[in-house]
Amino acid sequence: MTEFNRIMKKSTIILVTIAAVLAIGLRLIEGPMHNFSAMGALAVLCGAVIRPTWLGLLIPLAARLLTDSVLELRTGHGWYGSILFDYAAYVASFGIGRMIRPQRAASALGAGLLAAISFFVVSNVGVWCLPHEGMYLYPRTFAGLMDCFTQAIPFARGTFLGDVGFTLAFVGAMNLLPGILTDTENAKTNLQPVAKSPEAR
Repeated sequence: MTEFNRIMKKSTIILVTIAAVLAIGLRLIEGPMHNFSAMGALAVLCGAVIRPTWLGLLIPLAARLLTDSVLELRTGHGWYGSILFDYAAYVASFGIGRMIRPQRAASALGAGLLAAISFFVVSNVGVWCLPHEGMYLYPRTFAGLMDCFTQAIPFARGTFLGDVGFTLAFVGAMNLLPGILTDTENAKTNLQPVAKSPEAR
């Protein structure tokens, strides 16, 4: 059995696939709330349960790239100057999932909040420090950065509700589907080098 097959069990694949489809669909559908998305929660989930690391990172970044490309074709506004900061925020969310490995409501709530905060901070730093269509939107001063954060607050509600709500939902599903939590712990153990005893040297 290959390392991929040993680590990626059927229940894990099902959950991550559903989460990815949901994240893509929500981003492409115009809803009543700005930035209401499951992308950050998808990154947290992948950090928690997907091995190897490169695959866990690839899934949320590819989902975001796909939706950006569709939105660019549809509206002409899918790609913009600070877009790489958004991708960096998803890498941070993946790292949060990898470090916290949320398995209960409290840890899922904490992971979702940290993911939302990291996206808010990192993405808006990008908006502040890089030009948009050839123009800087804010003075590149501390006051300009604070103004950028202030102006972004009305758009952050969807980010926080989506990241926290879907992280809680995905972690709940992890506990309902058989084998995901056990497989994740086994994967961690199986990937550790086996120390030789002095007698075996």
